Amino acid sequence: MKPRKILFSLLMLTLVLTSLTSLTAAAKPEKGKPQPSSITKVSFYSAALKKNMKFNIYLPPGYSKSKTYPVLYMLHKYEENEDHWFNKLGLGTKSDELIAKGKIEPMIIVTPNHDNSFGINSAEVSKPWLEPPTVPTAMYEGRYEDYIARDLVSYVDKHYSTRATREFRYIGGASMGGYAALHIAFRNPELYSKVGGHAPALWTDDYWDVIRDWMYPAADDRIKRDPVQLATIRPYNTLSIHIDAGGLDEYIKGTQALYDNLVKTGTKTATLQIVPGGKHDEAYWSSQAESYLLFYGGK
Repeated sequence: MKPRKILFSLLMLTLVLTSLTSLTAAAKPEKGKPQPSSITKVSFYSAALKKNMKFNIYLPPGYSKSKTYPVLYMLHKYEENEDHWFNKLGLGTKSDELIAKGKIEPMIIVTPNHDNSFGINSAEVSKPWLEPPTVPTAMYEGRYEDYIARDLVSYVDKHYSTRATREFRYIGGASMGGYAALHIAFRNPELYSKVGGHAPALWTDDYWDVIRDWMYPAADDRIKRDPVQLATIRPYNTLSIHIDAGGLDEYIKGTQALYDNLVKTGTKTATLQIVPGGKHDEAYWSSQAESYLLFYGGK
């Protein structure tokens, strides 16, 4: 081979090696820089419901199996699913922001689909109630409290690097999810240390008769399930409780009744926040996302 061709071949080989080195370097994370947060959709089998259920899980920036993290379970409103808190309310983005500012501890956030169930154990077999499953408003009956409090917690603690004690396990929700979170935490205070009812769907005596009779078929079912009534049974001082609603929320009467009952029975760990002008909608919940995260994970 002529010297000129040899020189050209060596030059081309050098260019190729340089390009490969650059691509490899670009593919690797910068040394010392934590990995960004991630949100993943997971499907798992619930023994309580005897079917597969979905949840989204947010892993904070720098998530590592060599560390352990608190876990926040956030439940969606009626007619929504596991995507609600992240896709419509921006909870993941707000968490990234507050972690970067050092305002909250890095934590795992789990947003499960719980159908339109209100999170109660309403039947032994999970199935749609009143309407067919193809309708977004279809409500489901089944052992949804056991699914959320037992199956889901067990699965997350087994598959992710969690601080698997009540001290570092929190639950909250919006509207129907707020009802569910309060109901589940009041009935299972050994599992959670914090609970939030964020504009929770709570009634006093103005229930739609069909829903009331489904949720509380027997006289004592309301006392066993309704957070407003559960608050009259005993104090819940092992729980940090945050209740909030907008001043224009149609469920504000029930929210106020819940707080009043907690105070009457001696709960000293509950706070009530009424936001002037707030309505029962996505604009309200997204505007309060920072406040919620500071309640659960604030330093």
